[in-house]
Amino acid sequence: MKRLMILLIALPFILASCENKKQTEQINQLQAEQQRLYSESVAKDSLINDFLLTMNEIQANLAEIKTREKLISNKTTQGSELNKTTRELINEDIRLINELMQENKLKISSLNRKLKESNLKITEFENMVAIANIQLAEKDVEITRLKEELTGLNFSISVLNDTISQIRDRNRNLNNVIADKTNEMNEARFLVGDKKELIEKNILNKQGGFLGLGRTQKLAGDVDMNEFTKVDIRNLTSIPLDVKKATLMTTHPAGSYELIVVDKIVKELAIKDYAQFWQKSRILVISTEE
Repeated sequence: MKRLMILLIALPFILASCENKKQTEQINQLQAEQQRLYSESVAKDSLINDFLLTMNEIQANLAEIKTREKLISNKTTQGSELNKTTRELINEDIRLINELMQENKLKISSLNRKLKESNLKITEFENMVAIANIQLAEKDVEITRLKEELTGLNFSISVLNDTISQIRDRNRNLNNVIADKTNEMNEARFLVGDKKELIEKNILNKQGGFLGLGRTQKLAGDVDMNEFTKVDIRNLTSIPLDVKKATLMTTHPAGSYELIVVDKIVKELAIKDYAQFWQKSRILVISTEE
């Protein structure tokens, strides 16, 4: 009897607890649905804004292409021989047209991909893309015809098919090649070491003297270049030494450098004229004595 009374007293609380749990689940479901709808709305708004912005850019490009076509037409219908400057201006206009057409095609492709990925069925947008594709196809025909007319005026077809980006890429590659070649041309190596140490490392080898003046050290024919420090001759102005005696074992014109001596210590090798100093040899070996 006592247990029954306890159950009857607790029953309203149990029912209330179940009801609260059910309401909480419903609220959570509604909040999740609300968040999903909000996310879809944001994604749709973003797609619409991106779409309209891209379409405006495509139309602006087409307008610029039309302007450039008219400029070319005006230059080629003047009835006189085209000079070098006019030809270069026409080539530049054509390059810009090619660039804008390529840009438009990439934008259209991007829009198509975004529409498919969004799973949104927006008929108006699909129609706008279809119209833009037709406009680009018609413009392609016009540009092809214009290029054919220009080839009749002795314009190079390869130049007419260039884009500004391709020109920039080629120039960038050419500049890189020139920079690499220039750096290579200004590359040299030097090594400073005690005379005995240089001999032990086979940097120098002993040879017979000349006219009885004693033996001298010459640069070996086959040396390990990893022992040398690589430098850009344009930036190397001096080499610190701090030794009692220093002798240049490679050939460098006397007036192009100076051994700076302070208190009977050779402090450094100062290069006064780098072009002249490295003219006969891009290898510098300095033999020192402490």
